[in-house]
Amino acid sequence: MYFQIIQPTEALRRYVYRYVFVRAEGSTDTMQPPEDDPRFVDGKHVQPLLPNYGSLIFVRNAVIEIGGKTCDGLILLGANQTTLGLKTVSGWFEGMMVDFEPGAMHALLGVDMQRLAGQVLSVQEYADEGLKNCDLIFKNTLKAEDIAPLLDAFFLGRLPHAEDLNYKRICDVVSVCDEARGAVTAAQMAGAACLGERQFLRVFRRYIGIPPKQFIKLRRFHRTIQDMQLQSGQGRAIDLLATVLRHGYYDLSHAALEFQQMGCVSPGQFRALGIPLTADFSVFFG
Repeated sequence: MYFQIIQPTEALRRYVYRYVFVRAEGSTDTMQPPEDDPRFVDGKHVQPLLPNYGSLIFVRNAVIEIGGKTCDGLILLGANQTTLGLKTVSGWFEGMMVDFEPGAMHALLGVDMQRLAGQVLSVQEYADEGLKNCDLIFKNTLKAEDIAPLLDAFFLGRLPHAEDLNYKRICDVVSVCDEARGAVTAAQMAGAACLGERQFLRVFRRYIGIPPKQFIKLRRFHRTIQDMQLQSGQGRAIDLLATVLRHGYYDLSHAALEFQQMGCVSPGQFRALGIPLTADFSVFFG
């Protein structure tokens, strides 16, 4: 499995978190994987996708199945809170995921995230000509490092001509959530956005796709695994209890419950497996 993370250009950092490129080692039609390898189900490669705030997934040289939908090209994922399995039905799997910051998929692409929440759409179903062109670019550009600048150019062309005040409000609310370690109410989030509570909830659902309470849980989960990854990457021993408390969990049992609810391994299993996101996401199999 070839795996590469590429950072977007500086001007996009507040919108695009990263590009993740993955290539399977060989054809899933002909290879004979080990029987105990959790990356394969019935001889087909499975790529687990962590819960996120909305993503684009480019696919080439393969037909894949995800969320009950079969596709051979670009797909749009709404915000979700469970790990999804992307299964290769046929061909060689090569893909690139675009991970967005909270609310940025709406800010850049105009996607109503409330309607897309928990959904999987093909680019044909979404009918965005710019995204269709990006799909063709991905299918015809071999190297990940050559694809990333082309995606940068596309997203730079989608930047709002004037400041998107509601996206700025969302960014402010996310900062407040992070500072409060999730100990914040919807009313306090509305105050941070300088909006009435009902108006805030409408804006939040349109940009984020899920209610504030669910977002807080998802954000806490993301911040925790990023912290664990940083500690491990720096060669430090992960103090599991200190880490989960730092991000707003009451105790290890609380963290374990939410990790399992999102389809992940427990925090302890996660720590034992080492640095996440470097071995084709296989750490997220139970």
